[in-house]
Amino acid sequence: MHAASITNPELISLDPGDTLDKALRAMDELKVEHLPVCAEGRYLGLVAEQHLLDQEGEVPFLTNVQLMPVMVAPGQHFLEVVDVLCEAEVSIVPVVEEGILVGSIDRAHLWKAFHHSLTPYSEGSILTLEVPWKDYSLAQISHRVESEGVKILQVLVSDGTQSDHAELALRLSTRDIESLIDSLRRHGYAVSAFYRAEEYAEDMKKRMAAFLRYMNT
Repeated sequence: MHAASITNPELISLDPGDTLDKALRAMDELKVEHLPVCAEGRYLGLVAEQHLLDQEGEVPFLTNVQLMPVMVAPGQHFLEVVDVLCEAEVSIVPVVEEGILVGSIDRAHLWKAFHHSLTPYSEGSILTLEVPWKDYSLAQISHRVESEGVKILQVLVSDGTQSDHAELALRLSTRDIESLIDSLRRHGYAVSAFYRAEEYAEDMKKRMAAFLRYMNT
């Protein structure tokens, strides 16, 4: 799953001309400690509730408040979003494309992404590929995979890095998928990543542990 597919549409952005009081009320209503600040759609940075409380009574508008340069690109994997959220110690992560705010991801939506992705992986491999929605056919993809002697054990379909593309995460029955990758690429499929199942599971466990530590602070 990519960042753009797990944004929370309820999370608003603030304007540099907004008052500190308005920003604090918005954060309280949305149950977050950070919100993005935009000027005519262009992302300026992330403002923190604690910083606003420290400045309350001293400056009236967000124009005078320091902003945090925290963001991810729409095509970044949700695990990278987890890394940014934990390292920056923020409650939301803005998704920005060419300077324009696409949306914001909160902890609840990241948790849902974890829930959908956590499956007991003990063997085989994980492969992700992208295909235009207009050409998407799970039957054709399955035929191509099985023609290489590989079984699909699980499929997760989500929006790709481009709005007109689908991303498929395939859990496969074997660790040896080099010939399958070559075959898929020859037939026009864009293979974006592949992992051995145990490596993927271990990575997920580490990211989950970091996320839970942050949630409990």
